[in-house]
Amino acid sequence: MAIHINRRRNRPAHDRLFANIRIRNRVLTSMIILYLVLIGMTIRAQRSITLSKKVTVSCHPNIETYFIAERLAVQQIGFMVFTRQDSLYWHQPLVYAAYEKFKPFQRSPCVQRIAALITIIRDNLHDNAPVLQYLLHLERFPEKGEAVPFRDSSIFASPEHRDLLRVTKELSDSLRSFYQMARVGDFLHSHWQFYQGALREVVKDMNTKAFDAMERYYGESFADYRIYLMPTMPIPYGPDNYRAFGPTLHWPQGRISAMVMSSSVPLAPGKSPDSYTHYGFDNPTVTRFLTIHEIGHSFVNPHVEAFQTTINKDTVLFTPKLRKVMEGSYVGCWYTCVIEHLVRLGEIRTAMAMGNRAEADRLRKMHTEEFHFVLLPLLEQKIAEYETQREQYPDFNNFLPQLLKVFHDLTPEQVDSLLKSEK
Repeated sequence: MAIHINRRRNRPAHDRLFANIRIRNRVLTSMIILYLVLIGMTIRAQRSITLSKKVTVSCHPNIETYFIAERLAVQQIGFMVFTRQDSLYWHQPLVYAAYEKFKPFQRSPCVQRIAALITIIRDNLHDNAPVLQYLLHLERFPEKGEAVPFRDSSIFASPEHRDLLRVTKELSDSLRSFYQMARVGDFLHSHWQFYQGALREVVKDMNTKAFDAMERYYGESFADYRIYLMPTMPIPYGPDNYRAFGPTLHWPQGRISAMVMSSSVPLAPGKSPDSYTHYGFDNPTVTRFLTIHEIGHSFVNPHVEAFQTTINKDTVLFTPKLRKVMEGSYVGCWYTCVIEHLVRLGEIRTAMAMGNRAEADRLRKMHTEEFHFVLLPLLEQKIAEYETQREQYPDFNNFLPQLLKVFHDLTPEQVDSLLKSEK
């Protein structure tokens, strides 16, 4: 007669004890893994929200690190773009909190080197946009090296600026060292709630249909659209102060149309960043304007660059009167004036293509009367040919020479007369 022994039931007590310990260890391991996954999700959620297959809004640690370090450097070099030595930026709680947190590093050799490198870039480029563009190509700090090869900024290719790419790379290495030394990542993660709030404010006001409309209007597309917020970028106090720019990035998956934007709403000072319920980005008018405007640069600038030499032959059209009224839009030369006219033309015509005549009328009035882009009516007359003859002109680039001829056929006297009639 066979005897069946239930070995589990008859296992000695100490075996059962070790079995229970192993079970508890497996449960504990599973809980730890789940916790790490949730932490990873929190960190990813803090810096990125996907709106559609192509459109992502995020914050980038490299850019945040740059502005934290720039604020420290400016205490030694005086200024860099909108960052000023004597400004406190109480209306930007994260800017203020970052300075209070990291000012003990102000005299460190790392920050002194950052200050020296920023000075070189400031005195040659008068801008930090090329630096931010380069930082987007790097692995996210603290990782080292390029995530994708950098070959985007034509400004580094000019003979007078060729050495500045080396300076920018040295600056990036120093920023990564600062990130590690000062534990910038801990600061960014500790204020994840503020970053989440900023992302939500922008996302609620962003019209993803506008990206499809621009692709149809310009006759070309991009692999992705990336919007990067800069909560730590210092901006002067005021109701209409903000900054943004829209580089085109050439990445392995294709061309990326990017937009980098600061906060635009000053906040009441005196509170901890984590106690705010508004985050400086709750500005529907600015968000929608910048979405079309800065992304529009990606559709316009690369094609206009091919005609830069021709355009610069007409610099006489940038009359003293036109130069004066363009100062408010930070337009300092004829070439930039042409680009900004064309981008604003695209804003108006894209609104019309989307069936939003009221928005087109608002943009038209704002750009011509408030910002003095007085050549827009002439360009609108000409662009009608493009819109009605798309078989002949399948994309904006094909029609661009016709638009540039509108500028070329003008005289300085005609430009000034348009300024007078606009008053």
